[in-house]
Formats: sequence, structure tokens, C-alpha cells
Amino acid sequence: MTIGIIDFNPDQTPDHSQYVKRISTLLPEGTAYEGVFFRDIDRLDQYDALILSGSRFFATQYQRDVRSGVELSGESADVDVAVRKIMGYKGPIFGICFGAQILAHIHGAELGRLPLTEAGYLTHQLTEVGASDPVFRGLDQTFWGAQVHTDFVQTLPENTDEKSDIIATRNGYIHAFRIIEPSGVTHYGTQPHPEMSNPDDATFLVRVNVGWLKNEIGAEAYEAALEIPEDATFQLGSAISEFVRAIIT
Repeated sequence: MTIGIIDFNPDQTPDHSQYVKRISTLLPEGTAYEGVFFRDIDRLDQYDALILSGSRFFATQYQRDVRSGVELSGESADVDVAVRKIMGYKGPIFGICFGAQILAHIHGAELGRLPLTEAGYLTHQLTEVGASDPVFRGLDQTFWGAQVHTDFVQTLPENTDEKSDIIATRNGYIHAFRIIEPSGVTHYGTQPHPEMSNPDDATFLVRVNVGWLKNEIGAEAYEAALEIPEDATFQLGSAISEFVRAIIT
């Protein structure tokens, strides 16, 4: 069992490969993994499952560029090379934030952009489907997750050959989903970051993005986003380990 963690963080600084480091700690003990920089993807069929990380890229911009029919350039061209390789992968996939949006795009979903960036350690609600899903059913009906995002999955694909379900929501928006392919393989996506589900990292994304985020949402909202409520729980990380366990069994 080897998991491929696709790292969509283009900068790799100041915290080199921070997504791979954090995601790998959530894998069941003894699970082999390999971090793969998205610009260096070669063969993916050597992995039993993929986990797609977050990124500072905007998935909505990529989707618009792809649908415009123009020749892709810059970041969109780089992302597109990785996306085409992921499209050919036949195994289970778990996407996080940008990774979830890209995964939804691959299946034909519609992406959207919030009027204002959402940030902080925030609550989400499981749907009935989520409460019975083997990967998410261990979470409380209301669970917490780390967020810094402007893009989101607006609608799930309406492909009659696939089965799409909303796993969790926040303020009426899709925040976790699953797509079951005709082969029976399941792809999951979460807007919140499971790898940040611990007291030390719950506001990491808020802190590391202080330069633009404070200007984007305002100083007062930024300070509020740094707070971890006393009743907060740290369960979401289990979704990664349960995803892998589901493959093993």
C-alpha cells in the first residue's frame, strides 16, 4: 500500500512541502507514501490512492481558462499538465481545498467564487449521507475544520454514469462531497483541511497568509480568524486515515 500525495503548493517555501508533511501524519501506521510535486508527476499507476493538496492557485481561474478554449499559459498550463495525468488515474482519490475543487472540475462540476475570502477554524454540518459514509461517519454532526478559501464547489456533476453526494455543508455551500465512479471507485473532496485539524495547525493557514488576508477581509475579521473557540474539536483528520483504511479493507 503506497499513497501518492500530490503537492500543489507552487512555492515550496517558507515551510517546504508543508502539505505532504502534515497529510502524511494522518495516514494509518505503516502506510507508505510519496510526496509528488505537481510539476514533477510521472507515473501515477504505482500508487494505491492519491491525495491532492491545497494550493494558493485559484481553481476557478483554471476552469475558466480551460473552458475558454484559448491556449493555456503560466500557472493554468502547469496545473493542466497535472490534471490530465490525474484524469487518467483509476484509483481512489481524496482532494483537499484546491485539490477538491480540481477533482470536482475533472468530473464536470461547476466551481464558484465567494464574494469574500472565508478564513478561520470553522464549523461544518454533516448531511445524512455524510453521517453514514464510511470515511466521515466518525465525525460529530457539527465538526470543525481549518479554512482559507475564496473558490468553492458550486454544484456537483450531473453525470448519470456516476453518483454524486454532498457529505457536508457550511452556510448552504458544499464543503465535502463524494463521487462514485461506474467502476465503484470513490473520489472524495473536502473544502476544510483535515491536515490542519490539531491545536497547533488549526490557524496555520490564517497566520501564514497574513500579508494578503488581513487586507482582504479586514483587520478585525483577521484577528477573529486567529481565534480557536474553546468548544472546538479536532476530528476531521480522521477522514484521511479512514479513507486509507477503506482501501485496505
